Formats: sequence, C-alpha cells, structure tokens
Amino acid sequence: STLEEIQKCSLVQTKQYNPPGLDLTITVYRDSSATPCHMIYIVFDRTSEFIQSATEQLILHWGVATNDDPLNYKNPPKEMLPNGTEYRDGKQSVRSKFDENQKVLISVPEILVPDRILFLMFIEKSRGCQEQWMKPQDGTTTFELQLDACVSEEEKKRRQKVLEEKVKKEELEKKLKIEKEEKEKAEKEKKIKLEIENREKRKEECEKYVREFEKNAEVCDKQVMRYDSFDLIVFGVRPKNQSEEQKCTIPAAVQVVTNLTRGGDPLILHWGVKIERKKGWVEPAKEFWPPNTVPKDGKAVQTQFVDVAQGIRAVSIDKLPPEAVGFLAVLFAPPSEWINKPGGGDIFLSVRDVPPLPGLDKEVSQAASQIAEGIVEREMEYGSWTLMHRYGHAQHLIGSGAVSDDDTDAWAEMYVWMRYSQLRVLDWQRNYNTQPRQLSHAQMSFVTLLAQKFRALGKQRWNIRMTMSCVGRGGGGDMGQRIRDDILVILRHNRGWGHGSMMEQWHQKLHNNTNPDDVVICNALLAFWHSHGNINEYWRVLSDNGVTRERMASYEQPITSEPDYPGHLRDTMLHELGVYGHLLKTVHLGTDLDSIVDFTNWFLHGDTKDAVHGYLHARWNATFVDKLKSVAHARNAVTNQIFRDGMNPEQLRDLLFLDIALESDARRKVEGGESHDGSLWAHLASVAAVADGLALSEGELETADRLRNVSKELYAVIQKLEYYGESEDVGLRAAAAVNMARNTLTQVVDRYKRYIASMSECLGNAFRADKHTVDIFVEESVRGGPAYSLSSLLRKAEPSIRRVARLGPWSVIAPVEKDVKGEVVVYHHLRECMTERFKKNTIVIADVCDGDEDVPSNAAYVIIGSTVDILSHVAVRARNENHGLIACLDGDEMERLRSYKGSVVRAKLEGEIFSIELQNMSEFTRLKSQDSFASLKKMKSRNLVTPPSGLQTPPNALSGALVSSLSNLSLSDLNTKAPSMKRTGSILTEEHLTAPWTIRPSEFNISLVGSKSLNLGRLMGLGMPDWIQLPTSVTIPNGALKKAFRDEKNSALRQQYSALRTEIYNANPNDVKLCPKLKEIIMQLELPDGLAAALRGVLDELGCDDIDDTLMPAWEAVKGVWASTWNERAHLARRKMGMYSEDVDMAVLCQKIIDADYAFVIHTNNPITGSRDEIYGELVVGLGETLVSNAPGQALGFVTPKNNLD
Repeated sequence: STLEEIQKCSLVQTKQYNPPGLDLTITVYRDSSATPCHMIYIVFDRTSEFIQSATEQLILHWGVATNDDPLNYKNPPKEMLPNGTEYRDGKQSVRSKFDENQKVLISVPEILVPDRILFLMFIEKSRGCQEQWMKPQDGTTTFELQLDACVSEEEKKRRQKVLEEKVKKEELEKKLKIEKEEKEKAEKEKKIKLEIENREKRKEECEKYVREFEKNAEVCDKQVMRYDSFDLIVFGVRPKNQSEEQKCTIPAAVQVVTNLTRGGDPLILHWGVKIERKKGWVEPAKEFWPPNTVPKDGKAVQTQFVDVAQGIRAVSIDKLPPEAVGFLAVLFAPPSEWINKPGGGDIFLSVRDVPPLPGLDKEVSQAASQIAEGIVEREMEYGSWTLMHRYGHAQHLIGSGAVSDDDTDAWAEMYVWMRYSQLRVLDWQRNYNTQPRQLSHAQMSFVTLLAQKFRALGKQRWNIRMTMSCVGRGGGGDMGQRIRDDILVILRHNRGWGHGSMMEQWHQKLHNNTNPDDVVICNALLAFWHSHGNINEYWRVLSDNGVTRERMASYEQPITSEPDYPGHLRDTMLHELGVYGHLLKTVHLGTDLDSIVDFTNWFLHGDTKDAVHGYLHARWNATFVDKLKSVAHARNAVTNQIFRDGMNPEQLRDLLFLDIALESDARRKVEGGESHDGSLWAHLASVAAVADGLALSEGELETADRLRNVSKELYAVIQKLEYYGESEDVGLRAAAAVNMARNTLTQVVDRYKRYIASMSECLGNAFRADKHTVDIFVEESVRGGPAYSLSSLLRKAEPSIRRVARLGPWSVIAPVEKDVKGEVVVYHHLRECMTERFKKNTIVIADVCDGDEDVPSNAAYVIIGSTVDILSHVAVRARNENHGLIACLDGDEMERLRSYKGSVVRAKLEGEIFSIELQNMSEFTRLKSQDSFASLKKMKSRNLVTPPSGLQTPPNALSGALVSSLSNLSLSDLNTKAPSMKRTGSILTEEHLTAPWTIRPSEFNISLVGSKSLNLGRLMGLGMPDWIQLPTSVTIPNGALKKAFRDEKNSALRQQYSALRTEIYNANPNDVKLCPKLKEIIMQLELPDGLAAALRGVLDELGCDDIDDTLMPAWEAVKGVWASTWNERAHLARRKMGMYSEDVDMAVLCQKIIDADYAFVIHTNNPITGSRDEIYGELVVGLGETLVSNAPGQALGFVTPKNNLD
C-alpha cells in the first residue's frame, strides 16, 4: 500500500520523540478491511531539519520486545521488515534507512504484531558526515513504542486462547515427565538396593583384582573412591624395577575397576589425557585406544567397561602417549547420567613423575606446589582469562580449603600471584568481555573472604594484608554498573564524542572490560583538562603510571585516539571526571583513604571515628611527629573494632581496607620526605609510633610482640629524656631499643625471603616476567611495606642516639659474623666497584653509599662512610649474599681505613663489635703521610681542587680515595675508561614536584638542597653568638630545573633538550661538542610564573632596592648555575661514573653579598702536615671568592695549636 492509502486507514495512535537536534513523529494505522487478516502500519516520520548536512543518511536501529522481557532487543518477524532491511549476523536488531522523504514504513499482519518496538536513530558515517547517535535524555538506554492498542479484542482473545492451550500442553507434558521420572527413580532405587546388599562382597572382588596386578607389577597412585552404592578404583601400573629416569619419561598403564553393575546396563569410561603442563582433556591418538573405544568430542574418547568377574567391571588402558603426565576421566551411564569423583570434579591420576616448576624444588609445601601448577596452567594456557576469573579462582582456592589456614607457603603464593597481577605481568583481560559489575562483584567477594580469614588467622595477617592491597575493594550492588552508566552521563555533554573519538573508545572499553588502568586514564584526562587541553600532560600521567600507547591499543576495545578539548566544557568535565575518578578508585583501589573513609563512616564506633577523623585533621595541620602518633592511635582504634563482636563480613572488609589505607598514608609521610626538627626526642617519638604501627601489621607473630616492646621501651626513654635531658644513660637505653628494632626488622626480611623468594622466582619465570622484575620482587615487597618506614626512621635517628650514648664508630647494617684476612680496596662511591670480581675475602672501603647499589662479588666486608636503611637494596643484598655491611660514622676512623689501601688486614665481627687490624702493610700505606702534600699539589696543578682552601673532605681522604681516582685523569682516560651508560630513569619525585619554587633554611633537607645550604641550615640551628652573623639565604631547591622545563612556555625547548641529551649519550664518551648547545637551551628558558613570583620574594628578602630591574638578571644568574651542569668537565665526570644528567640535581643558593674587608677559611686539622692538634687558617683582603676560586696570588696563612687558642 502507498502512504496515501495507509493514511486513509484508521488512526490508532500518534507519538512524538524529541532527542537533541531531531523531531520524530510515529503514527500507527489499522486496516480492518485487509484479508486474510487485518494489517497494522507504523510510519516513522522525521519532521525536523538536517543536523549535519542535507546529504546525511538517518538510520533507524530497531527490534521488538515482549512484555515478559521489555528491555532486550529481539529480531522482528521477517514479514515485518521494510524493503531493503536484512537480518544482521549475530545481532538481535535490524537497521532501516529513512527514505528520501525522511520516513520509514513498517507493515505487519495483526497476528504478528509484537508487544513493543525498541529503537534508536543515528546518522550514518558517509557522504561527508560523522556517525552520530540520537539517544534518550531521560536516563534510559533506548526509545520504545508500545503496540498493545493496535491489537483488536478479537485478536487478543485468539492470543489468550493460544496461550491457554500452550499452558495446558506444558502442564500435561510436565505431569507425564514427573510420572516417568518417578518410575525410573523407583527402578533405580531397586537396583541400588540390590547392589548395596552385595556391595561388600563385590568390593572385595575389586581389591582382589588389584592385588593380581600387584603380584607382577608396581601399582602407583592408587585411588579408591567410595560412592553411595558402589566403589571405584583407579590405579597406574608400572613394570617392577623401573628406573627413576623411566618413571619420568614413560607413562604408567591405567586400570579402572568398579563394582557398579547397573543391572547389566552399559557403563562407559569417558577419558582423555593431560599433556605436560597444558590445559587438560586431550584426546589420545587412536593407537593408544583400548578395544571398545570410540571418539567423542575431539577432547576425549569413550571406552565401554567389560565384565572381568562376577559383579566386577574394568577398563584396561595398556599404553598412553609418551608426553602424557595425567589421566582424566568421568563415568557415563547411558542415556544421560554422568558420574564425577565423590565431591565433584574430574577423576585425575598422575601417570608420570613430573619435576616441580622451576623454583619450587626448594622447600615449599606440597599444597602450594600443586596450587602453583594450577595457577600457571590457567594464567598461561587458558584461551580466555580475566581479572574476574583470577579473583574467582583465588577465592575458590581459599574458600575450598586448598589454601589451608596454617600453610604460610600457600598464603604467600596468593600474595605473589596478586602482586604479579598488580604489576601487569599477567593479562588483565584476554579474549573475554567482563562487565564492570561482574568484575567488581568478583573482586569484592574475594577480598571479603580475605577479611574474614584475616580476623581468624593471626599468623597469616601479614600475607593477607599485602594480598588485599594488591586487589582493591571492588564494589557490590550498583557500583560496577555505575561505571557503565556514569560514563554515558559524561558523554552526553558533547555530541562530537561519537564513533572514533577517545571518549567514545574509552566508553566502549569501560562497557566491556574495566580494570585499574581506568583510574590512570581518568587521572590523565583530569590533567589534560586542568592544563587547558595540553596533550603532553595527558601522556605524561599515563607514562608515569606505566600505561603506554601500545598497551591502550591492545585492549579488546582499543583506545587509539587522543582526547580533544572543547574549552567551554572545562569546568563541567573537571567536576564530572573528579566524581567518576572517585568511583573508579572505590572499585579498583583499596588504599585510597578518602574513599574508604566514606564507606566506613556510618558504622565506625565513637572512639574509632574520633581517632580516624583526628588523623584526617592532623595529616594536614600537625607536626610530623604528631601525625605519626595520630595515625598510630587511629590504627589501634580501627584494629580494636575489627576484633569486636557484631562486625559483619562486609564491615570487616572495609575496616581492614581503612587500616591498610591509614598505614599507606603514614608510609607516604615518612618516605615522601616529611621530617621533624632533628632533636633526639623527635627521633625517638617517631620510631616508637611507627614501631607501634608495624606491630599491628605483623598480626600475632613474635615480631609483633618485639615491636610493641620496642615502642614501650622508647616511650620510657622519652620520659627520662624529658625529665633529665640528654645523658649517656638515655642514649644507651635508646640504643638498646633501636638495636632490638633493627634485629626485628632483620627477622621480617628473613621471613619475606623464606616464604616469598622461591615462589616469586617460580611464578615470575612461569609468567615470563622480565628478569629484573623477578630479581627485585622480594626486595620491592619489603621496601613497599610498612617495615621500610621504620628502617628509614632508624637510619635518621642513629647518629643522634650514638652521639648521646657516646658509642663507637661502627654501625652494623648487615650482621654477618666472620673472621677473615683480606686485601683492602678503596673507592669514593660504592657504585664504582659494583661489577668488580675481587679476590676472596676482600675488604671494600667506600666513602659514599646511596643504598641502591649492589655488593661486589667476593667482598667479605663492605665499610661505608655513612649509614643506610637496613631495608635498602644494598643492605638486603648484603644479607642475602652473606656480605658484612658496616657503617663507619667517625671521620678519623674512615681516614685510617682509607690509608690501608692495598694492605692485608684482619677484619672480625662479633655481635655489634667490629675490629680491623693491619696485617701486611702496602707501599701505599707506608708512603701515605709522605705523599699527602705532593698529592694535593699534583691535584692543584691539574686544576681539580685548590688546596688547602675549599676542601670539602678531610685532606687525607683526598690523598687516598680522590687521588686514586682523579690524580691521573685526562680526557683520553675518560674515553677509554667510561663505562657503558645504563639508564636509571629521570624521576621528578613527588617531594620535588610539590616543593615551593624557593625554600628557607628551616625547610632545608638533604633531598631538596645541596651540602652548602644544608651546612648553612645547621649553623643557623646551632644558635651562633651575636657577634657571629650569617647572611640571609634562600635556596631554589632540587627539581626546579625539571619543573621549569615542564612549564608550558618551555615545551618546545624541552623537546630540543631531550633530543640533544639522547644524542650526547649515544655519542663517544669523550665527545663534548654538544655541551654548549645544551647550556644554550637552558639559558633560553622562559621564566615560569610561579618562579617569577618566588624570585621577587627572594630579591625582596635579600634587600634588593629595585626588584623590577634586578629580576631578569637574577633569572639569568639562576640559569647560569643550572647550565653549569653541562660544563665539559662535569659531563665527562658523569660519563666516567655512568650517570645521566637527569640523575643529578642542582639547587641554587641565593645570598646577599657582604662587602667584606677581609675573608678567611679555617681548617680544624692542618691540611699540610696532617696534624690533628693544629688549626690552619688562610686570610685574604676582600671577598672570599679570591680565596676559593684558585685566583693568582697567595693568601696569608697561619698555624695555631689547639691547646693554645686564647
């Protein structure tokens, strides 16, 4: 019928739809004169103007739905399809084009009219137009048109009659089925009764059958399975006297015997083999089939049991494929009964000895070893595998008891597995689309079970905490679904985010598979919008968090486009993405403090809530020590509530995540650079508070009791300190408590090594993790845990404690007791000798150790000039590799040790007592004092230092360590001696990133400023007499140059700088021709706004009269200091050390120049003679620059005995 004819029919209904930019009228007509049945006509009529252009093609995307299932699309009946509309493969919807009159006509016989039509509309991507969908704005996902009114009363009656007949038929079929099942059940019960009556007799026959094999062969891995009415025995058979090698290479034959007769009915063995560590159920080749065997489904075969005795049936499989390691089977009783092993699952028989996974040949429990096999099989062999499956399998292992309560190996395995997942070593999604609600539910179910185990298993709490921190909280109810729904709200803000846009691609990924990457992507988008569309900020945040272009392109729903920036939406997007990021963190992260507080606030007890909110206030407003005390108090309150009665599993889970979040937040305070005033009281209070917190994390282990004792003893010492002040007794008691803490931390490290090392090696290699990730797994687990904060505070506290206690020079970091004789080698920096292989029992002396170095091979003892954390990389490696690591905190003692270069000494450690005695003096040691002055003169002639003024280390140190490495240095030496460059990464730490552009002495710390600024700060802290004045000083801290390059005004220079830097690192080590260009780029930097304001403040504080005229020259001076990074000698020295420019920082100390009449330098030891009893001074007219810059001329020098200073 034509449209004109249709419009003459009876009008049933008219409905308007008005999505943005489109007006649509739907009119429904009824033709009651049509035969053999009435016809219904539905006209979709677009009545609005074109949206993109007059050439656009509008498409109707539609399907039908029933009243029983009103939201899901189904394909309409074929008779309903307009001309040109076809079904789409695998889809439950069709698409019809609007004609040239912007109409779609659907006609359908009344008997086929559906309950409703579901539809959307979109502009097709063609004819110069972009794809654009028109969707409802009321929060629903689709438009709908109900068609109940189109159906006549007569048709409704017909449909009702058909429905009633259908119901009646189904009820009759159900009744007959029940009667049949009852009859079959009665017959089955009769058979079972007869079998049970003869069961014991037939069981004896089964065992007799097995004993016959045992006479002539070795029966292995016999499994006896007892069912309600019968027994089944499965066992392997090997020739007697088979060698161990043959047991590993030749599979056993398999026998299956049962007393299940089924009254003579057939019984089938459905079986296959497991090949190596591949996924199970592989069909064996036909040559291995026994008689009466037929193929089944490509994964298994079926063999019929045969009678072997009265009431006994068996299947004999005499040979299996040589690569088979296991036999898999279930029983099948035709026509439809499948019989698994008792308790469910497949019957499995090991037919060949298989060596454990590499790494598990060490001491781990058998259960943990078996669990590892299953984990590796699923992670590496299953075609489809996601985070949801991973969490589900882990929950099954713990919930089923496979991970037993007292099996620490298995619990450590759960942590290692989840940690490799968190590190993205494992796939988060592989060939399977996981809806967000499914993932969040699996995640939440898993961590809820872990929380219940945490409360019950005191000895495993340390493992469970680490595992939960790797997984995140997840979300129940509508949390997962909200991830899908709320992104749609964001997309509605801009019609341009259609097919192919980054936001639409992200929406498709979130719709199918959300994972923790989405938190990073959301943060990157926030940075992008905050920076007014700076795409470099977007990629920076992604890169800093390990999300690369390649990774995003590899998603099932790839993200390949970059975000665009419609500026008018900036405020809206910042708000919407902030809210959405909070939702993503809630589901995927468990350690976000603000999120978890929101979840727990409503059920926190009064005292717990006060303590938690007290810390939330303290974290931004209190001193460093008070923050640590406050978080310890909050954690104690949360822990007390965890173990009170009345907590349901969900509350337990969220309380535990709250405790983990509090612990993580406190750790960031300690490790992020926050500090106190350096007093002994502050050191002891900080250590006590953190020891108390670590005790909570240790659960019911002995280490927890020891840590509580440490905290208790330190608080007692603090009381004495407050009453009596600093005394030797206070220092000794503090030293004893600190020593107990250090020993306890050593026990913690040993526990990590015992339970995590072999498992991380095994799973890491099986997961194909890169070697570096596997090698540092245990170390990073320790350093990423709460113990590292205590280690860091102990290192900082030790010098103060030793000073007050008047202890000796030695601080034992890695206690390896041994008594050895060996040669002494001396280095300035331990990094210089990391790759050396020394003679056995060598004693290494190094002035500097940063803590991240490796210990050279064959070193018996490494003695360093400053202490490091006992959980630092070098300390952990030293303990693991049986090297002694000892800090010497006395400059004179270090000077003596350096003079032993080349000599043979005896070194011995007993407890905390370390001794080193000269045994065989080297020529270097003998000539040391005679050569001291000559060495200094030689260095002066090479313009390396200006003796004696300007020396930064004791003179003998220069003649020992520095002379040995620098006195013969030349450009040609640098060319031949420069090591290969190994990139360690340019990192702008959070402390550097958030630090002000300028800081004052009260804010100086070792990570923000250099030694000159630090020493100046120390002088100010000493409280100098009134007649000694210090110049006003302000410092532009470390990291400021990198921040300046990151300023948007300097983005082009940053790219040039990066390219030249790469070029110079790839060049010959002696090549310095690019240094001037790099310095020039730094000198071209534009002044960032924040630094400009800071510099104005500096000039004002230094008393500058005309700030506006001085600002730019001051900026040029600052850049000049930065540019000196690329002085030729500085670059060559870095190349010699294998360092990059990004690996060093330069702070700029700004001081007001004093118009001095005289300037002087005083040495507390005489640098010429080496005497410690004399003071040597030098005096010049005018500024001190003359004295320290190697200027021509001679200063006035004088010597004064220390015992006659009056």
